[in-house]
Amino acid sequence: MNYITYRNDRFSHDLITKRRKFTPIHYHDDYELYFLVDGETKFFVEDEIFYLHNGDFIFIPKGVYHKTDSEDCLHNERILLAFEDNIFDESMNDVLEILSSSKLICIPNNNIIVIREILDKIKNEHLKDKPHKDAIIEIYIKELLILLCRFKTDKLKPLNESDRFIYNISEYISNNITENITLKSLSDKFSISEAHLSRKFKKTVKTGLNEYIKYVRILHAQKLLSETTLPITKIAEQCGFNDSNYFSTSFKKAIGTSPVKYRKLRQNSQD
Repeated sequence: MNYITYRNDRFSHDLITKRRKFTPIHYHDDYELYFLVDGETKFFVEDEIFYLHNGDFIFIPKGVYHKTDSEDCLHNERILLAFEDNIFDESMNDVLEILSSSKLICIPNNNIIVIREILDKIKNEHLKDKPHKDAIIEIYIKELLILLCRFKTDKLKPLNESDRFIYNISEYISNNITENITLKSLSDKFSISEAHLSRKFKKTVKTGLNEYIKYVRILHAQKLLSETTLPITKIAEQCGFNDSNYFSTSFKKAIGTSPVKYRKLRQNSQD
């Protein structure tokens, strides 16, 4: 399974009708703000599942795996806004912390108009070719993110029973990634047949269970490569790979580069 990194347009406004809107697991090298103008969609962010309805936002930190699936909703209108690190200067540190921890941002109806006006301003600036365009867009994005923090409510959409079950499994996988997690071990742990678990997981996540386990292992490896100086063999062990060569092969197949090169790229980007 290939985990794709997409280079986002700075601003995009798309409307999908009469078909399901689905994106595979991927990540960006930029921050992303997703605004669901109309419709419904399920949003997977690492091992969390969120339900978005009209007027909801979701904030995706850079380098974080995510995917969307509108499922039975065949009408989906959304706005995507992508931006780089320069938005989060020292004055915006608390804003980044709030958005990264909350991710799903529900806005009261009486504040949506104010938010939409700012989005329209950002869109109009992207369509123009005038002096100081980038500086003005940066100001508008900062204003937007601050107001989202100010207006947001902490009301989360409840998961249905099936999604809650899958969420519990994905959470268990993330918390026990060093263990030898298999379909059988999960079947025993959650008292469900292997066949039923496999079908249920595939139906909800749209990814096979073994592929998902490998995805979580690779994700954990990325964090360790970026944030620690642990040797590759130790990282492989902590991510549940018994063989460091197999880990390197799996990592390169998923990310497109070796663990050693990935670590160097991350270190250079942080300098």
